Amino acid sequence: MPRPLSIDLRTRIVNACAAQELAQSEIAELFQVHLKTVEKLWKQWRTTHSVESKPYAGGRKTRLTPYYEDLRTWLAEQSDYTHQELRALLSQQRQILVSQSMLSRALAHLGLPRKKSR
Repeated sequence: MPRPLSIDLRTRIVNACAAQELAQSEIAELFQVHLKTVEKLWKQWRTTHSVESKPYAGGRKTRLTPYYEDLRTWLAEQSDYTHQELRALLSQQRQILVSQSMLSRALAHLGLPRKKSR
């Protein structure tokens, strides 16, 4: 994920737009940013009077997030469930269909091992 532009560069872009000496496309070329970047910064400045970058939202939550505790409980009761069996439990008891990869990512997120340790 690319880093946000520095506050200094954002301020210079907004100041150039406010001066109205150059077109937005010329400002984008001058500061070596995309035209959409200039447009978005100028709109943000007009609506909020701020050039601060927006905070990272953290991405989307998986559909399995509400069922993490169920997975932990089932695996605490019987630690040798296969992924296929866990998917069947989710389907039967919680009416949610998930892929093999989604279940694998959820188990990894919970810190549960893939295989039983010897």
